[in-house]
Amino acid sequence: MKDWADDEYCLYVNGGEASDLWAVLADWTQGEDEEEWKKHIPRFARLIACWQPLGFIRVFRSDEWPAYGTGQEVTGEELTELLADPRSWAYAEEPTQWICVASGDRPISELEEGMCDEGQ
Repeated sequence: MKDWADDEYCLYVNGGEASDLWAVLADWTQGEDEEEWKKHIPRFARLIACWQPLGFIRVFRSDEWPAYGTGQEVTGEELTELLADPRSWAYAEEPTQWICVASGDRPISELEEGMCDEGQ
């Protein structure tokens, strides 16, 4: 198994917990500064976009909590648009929509070095 980068480990753990997207950013920064969170959206959007089609992670959206149990899986172009929208990553005091990452159907132990390198 490859050596884990900290961001990969953060996403993996949050996927196992079916965390909301904003929670991934909060865990990564270990804080509540939403302006700081925004700086890390590209990092996690890239990882999710890579891992999702490979089956390591899934993304769900729902009008009810928890998104993993009540929502629909988001894939393809819809996922690309969702990940590119900063509102998808924002914390809301009284949310009307939940978006979460969850573990995929493929064991993360299959993740190999370089699987998500640029250009693949």
